[in-house]
Parts: sequence; C-alpha cells; structure tokens
Amino acid sequence: MPMPCLVTERHEWETGSDQAQLQIPLGAAAQFFGQGRQNIAVRLVDTGQVINCSVSRTYQNGTRRINGLPILGGLGHCFVFFQRTSATTYDVWWNPDVAIVAARFTNWSQAKDSQYGRGRLVTIVNGPVTRKISRIDS
Repeated sequence: MPMPCLVTERHEWETGSDQAQLQIPLGAAAQFFGQGRQNIAVRLVDTGQVINCSVSRTYQNGTRRINGLPILGGLGHCFVFFQRTSATTYDVWWNPDVAIVAARFTNWSQAKDSQYGRGRLVTIVNGPVTRKISRIDS
C-alpha cells in the first residue's frame, strides 16, 4: 500500500504557543489524518528525533492543527512534508524553496485567505516523496 505524503505550506506568521503549531486546511487534514483528535509520532528526518504531537480538533477557520512540534517555530516560509510510515507515525522534513516545491507537484488546494495574507497551499501525494527537491523535473 502506498504511503501518502501531505505537503503543506508554512507561513512566517504561524500562530500558537511558541509557534510549535502548524495549521492544516480541514479537507486535507480529514483526508490525510482522518477525523477527530489524535496523537501522532513524527520523526524529524534530519536528526532522527521522534516527537509525540497531536492533531487537534476542528477550528472555526476551517483548519485542524498539528500541536507540539517545537522545530516549527524556527522555520520561515517553507513547505512541510509529512510522509506516512505507519497509521500514526510520520517522517517530517521541510524545504524553503517554495517556488520549486509548488511547481513540482500538482493538485494543490488553497486555504482561504487570512488577515495576514493568502491562504496556504496543500496537496497530498499518493506515494513516497523524495526528500531532496531542487528541480522541477527531478
């Protein structure tokens, strides 16, 4: 069975305690993580560190949130990748080259705009995604 990968944009102005939070548009969150709150384990592929996080309830702005991932606070504008490795475990990495990542994949959906700017892009790739993305045609 292919292990899907959620690719979601992280904006500079992410919210949450210590910016350890990432908003996921509701449709993509439901499709990728399923319904309702849940605990997940993420492995940061750069360090191998495993962090226990949660996928939140539904918020009025049409999102669910990944909570408890402190590394997010140090990231700027980038795409964050959640590659499923089991039912509740994910490899996580990011890529700051937003133009190349956006051009590399198809079937993007866009969250509604906020008071801070345009809504984030998100897509789910049906199968493994290569970590190094530096060209459109790779």
